[in-house]
Amino acid sequence: MSRASYLCLAFALLLSACETPPQQATRPAPRQAAEPRIAPRVAIDACEQAVTANVRKGHPEPGSLFLLEDREQVYQRPGGMAMVTGEGTFEPDSSQASIGFRFTCLYNGRTARADDVQLRY
Repeated sequence: MSRASYLCLAFALLLSACETPPQQATRPAPRQAAEPRIAPRVAIDACEQAVTANVRKGHPEPGSLFLLEDREQVYQRPGGMAMVTGEGTFEPDSSQASIGFRFTCLYNGRTARADDVQLRY
């Protein structure tokens, strides 16, 4: 055996005699709880009430008011929020032609309230 082989053998024996420190198992990062999804019907109902109140506030004596259910869409947002968009029509008073509008409403699932309603005529 060559001198290098003896050195390698001595080094290997020295390493095998050393105690290896215990390895700690790495734990996976804790998963954050998934945000609960808001039931679309709950968000739509709250936003329909808020939109109706806003239209009536701007037009104290409106004639008929219709929200077009087939045009309503719900988009889930982070932070327990949902955005509802839709369209509707109303008569400013019973003698005038109807006016169409679009609405956007932000529903807060934590407070169960419609926080922000925007109307575009």
